[in-house]
Amino acid sequence: MTGVRDPGLARRLVARHTLIITFLVTAGVAASVAWAASAGRIPGEPWGRGTAADSCVVCHSLERGGPFRVAPNLFGIVGAEKARDRDWYGYTAALRQKGGTWTEADLDLYLADASAFAPGTSKTIRITDAEERKQIIAFLKTLHR
Repeated sequence: MTGVRDPGLARRLVARHTLIITFLVTAGVAASVAWAASAGRIPGEPWGRGTAADSCVVCHSLERGGPFRVAPNLFGIVGAEKARDRDWYGYTAALRQKGGTWTEADLDLYLADASAFAPGTSKTIRITDAEERKQIIAFLKTLHR
């Protein structure tokens, strides 16, 4: 006779091995997370949360020398060249062709409707509240070199 003589035993062994493997994987992940957190490798709350620019920090960092997220760092953006950091970020031709620097007026137009400001841009944000845009720009002005 070939095969398993006690099918119940086989199920118990598989269940026990699955439990052991699950435990080891969970313990390994927990240890890795604890190590990364203690080594400062897990970023905390993005700087700028709770400010007028709260909605910006989802994609942008705001601090000097801050990390690039999915979009460019906004530190020093007011008065900076449009489409700066070209080597890192793939700006659309629409924004690159705008040229010049980010003035408060341009930032207001861009935040109100990026597609109208630079037709063909990939930026989708629209902040229709003029007071909210004003507060964001005032906050961004405080971020300078």
